[in-house]
Amino acid sequence: MASLADLLRYKKLIDVHDPRTNEVIKTVWIRVLGDLDLTNAYKASRLASATKRSALRDIDSEDYKDEVLGVEDLAEEEKKDLIKTAKLSNIISEALVAIERPDVPKLSEIAINPDAASLEELEKFDIAEKKVEVSYRDKIDEYIRLRTEEIEVELQLLSIEELTSRAKQEVSVLVPFSLFMSELNVQKAFYGTFQDQTCKIREFETIDDFRQLPKSVQEMLIEEINNLEVSGADVKN
Repeated sequence: MASLADLLRYKKLIDVHDPRTNEVIKTVWIRVLGDLDLTNAYKASRLASATKRSALRDIDSEDYKDEVLGVEDLAEEEKKDLIKTAKLSNIISEALVAIERPDVPKLSEIAINPDAASLEELEKFDIAEKKVEVSYRDKIDEYIRLRTEEIEVELQLLSIEELTSRAKQEVSVLVPFSLFMSELNVQKAFYGTFQDQTCKIREFETIDDFRQLPKSVQEMLIEEINNLEVSGADVKN
């Protein structure tokens, strides 16, 4: 009989195809990461993003010369898009704080007897619950839209020199965040891929072993693990 720990390790058997021939070359198991592996994955990703941010702020580094100074060669609209993209995560965070999530309706407000609600009453409850959620998300979207428009107006007032300077500053925000997300995907695939059904024998000895895979195979494993995380969350709920 499977242990509780095994039952909570949502897993899946997948085939790995040769990118050149599309033939199955190996079968591996993937699973949702446990807390320890997930902590290690996030820590490694934060270290990678911190290192990148430090390099982007060092005017003598190759990263600065390539990615920060490279902003000068962008078109005006590209600089504006870079700034708006970098600001987006902050705007979303602002929206989640500014817009209060409304209370969902209670079944007792709809059903005569909540402990034995009829199918029709449950359907009405689902509709009311969805209506509240849609309204909340519409308010979030509206907040993001208005804040984005405010930033667009601010950018229109900047000189090309000021715009370039702002865009350079935002590179040290946007690039490390993008690196964090991509590195997190790699770390999850490294920690979440196994040779056996019990998920005890890791497929990759080192993170570099994973990075040496063809890009298409890396992307496939990352996508499968991300999908598994979503389905695992659905099961838990």
